[in-house]
Amino acid sequence: MTLTVPDGAGRGHLVVPGSRDAAEVIHGDLRARILSGDVPAGSELSQTGVARDYRVSRGPVREAFRLLQRDGLIAAQVNQRARVATLSIDEVEHLYALRVANETMALAVSVPRFSVAELDELDRMVADVEAAEPGGFALWEERHHRFHMGLVRHGGARMLGSIRQWAEHTARYRRIYIGDDGWSLGSREHPLLVAHCRSRDVTAATTLLARHLSRAALSLIATMDPAHEPALLRAAIRQVVPAGDR
Repeated sequence: MTLTVPDGAGRGHLVVPGSRDAAEVIHGDLRARILSGDVPAGSELSQTGVARDYRVSRGPVREAFRLLQRDGLIAAQVNQRARVATLSIDEVEHLYALRVANETMALAVSVPRFSVAELDELDRMVADVEAAEPGGFALWEERHHRFHMGLVRHGGARMLGSIRQWAEHTARYRRIYIGDDGWSLGSREHPLLVAHCRSRDVTAATTLLARHLSRAALSLIATMDPAHEPALLRAAIRQVVPAGDR
């Protein structure tokens, strides 16, 4: 029998008890809820409770927990329980340092490979992001993420998988620490990023993207702990941005 995941846990996913994809579906749904803040940092999850909510045995839940732990989103505890990972300023800095270094590299590869149709699509994505701002953070974040993934689309499947995961993890922090004005401040740079891609100017595009990402990171870090010195992030920026442009 096919069951719809219960309200509060759902998003239209289906769980088939005993099926091989049950763990994957539960992992995907719980992951999305943790990243969106629906399941807050510090929340306790029990295998028994989750199995009851999804109407499955503890086997697929145990596997889903293992995958969430691999993602760094939960920490296993005793008695088949886990706790959603707390928010960490060190993680913010680490994630953004990875994003600066790797997204600029993927953009450098993508710029000479963009087709005219892909560049036109990026322009449409810019307009979509701007149109989403009055709709609130969730809609803006979805379209903003799509735009940034479009910028690095020729970076290769393995690189894109890592970039997607790092971006999703930083969204968890942006939802909490950046207010309604903060998350839209960088939007004015999106058209210029596309313009640099269209002119095939790799240096200008990667320099702007590094600044764009690091500004968001430094805003988050300053909100979380103004005394924190982001040495790792600054090292990543130095690797990308020419000395005269810092």
